[in-house]
Amino acid sequence: MKILIIDHANCDPPHARSHQLCRELEQKNIQAMVCGPASQPSLAAQPRGMFGIHLHDIAAASRSLFEAVNAGSAECFLAAITSVSPTLLGLLRETARQGIAESVDAVNPDVIFVMHAGILAHLAIETGLPVALYVAASDLEHAQGGMKDFVLTSIGSCGGLATDSVHTAAVIHREWVDDIVIRKQPLLIADENAASDIVTLCKRAIQSRA
Repeated sequence: MKILIIDHANCDPPHARSHQLCRELEQKNIQAMVCGPASQPSLAAQPRGMFGIHLHDIAAASRSLFEAVNAGSAECFLAAITSVSPTLLGLLRETARQGIAESVDAVNPDVIFVMHAGILAHLAIETGLPVALYVAASDLEHAQGGMKDFVLTSIGSCGGLATDSVHTAAVIHREWVDDIVIRKQPLLIADENAASDIVTLCKRAIQSRA
């Protein structure tokens, strides 16, 4: 099984959590690659297994977005996106779409695992590949305005759903899509067993297409 990991946090190797997950998955004989925001210049050679989405030039048009991209955390990034103009959001989406498309063409993954329910999760769904999605409580808190539709579509369309807590699963059930939690039976991903949980979740996503 080949997994493309897409994260909303900075994915620069070697210390990004996405690369740590790749190493853990490789120990289980699972081939994994990473796609996500990168601080390296777009013309720089990409490290092995890394497909960077270069947002700094676009983010420069918004102070809050630029600061969030530089901060590198998924929570900062998702919070900042809610305040950008529709034009800037469109540019960001197109840049990210191209980056994800290039990584899919290069990797030819069996499944995409997306860390956080945000704009990149929606673009992963658009590839037509099986998608496994991890949702944190903060993702739902930052889903405002037009972003709420992106998150709703991502949660509803993914083939495997995981959350950071039972509470987050309950919020999805109560306030978002009341049948999703019952039908998809979200998996709780524990840090100490993350790689195994991700494999289980990705298998669910692939099986959902059977």
